[in-house]
Amino acid sequence: MENFRLKGRRVLIDVPQRKESSIELSVKDEEYMLAEAMKLWTRLTVFAVGDTVDSVLPGQLVYVTTSSLEHAEKVEINGQMKLMIIEGDIAIIWE
Repeated sequence: MENFRLKGRRVLIDVPQRKESSIELSVKDEEYMLAEAMKLWTRLTVFAVGDTVDSVLPGQLVYVTTSSLEHAEKVEINGQMKLMIIEGDIAIIWE
């Protein structure tokens, strides 16, 4: 397991896992499928928060606008893809 410290108002979000497929897609097709899937994500799990984030905690479910998700940086941590957004991109927090 990688140890890390997230700085500032950044938030890492878990990317929902897709069902495995035996069909191998090109990078372009993978990116298209991810972009289409983002439109359907309404409850995403917070993986980690930066050292100045105060409105959300790891494990909470949140809604992030599709446009924010489309512009999020992709980060691989412990072999799993995460999306890095800023705290202000979170529109809804389920408690």
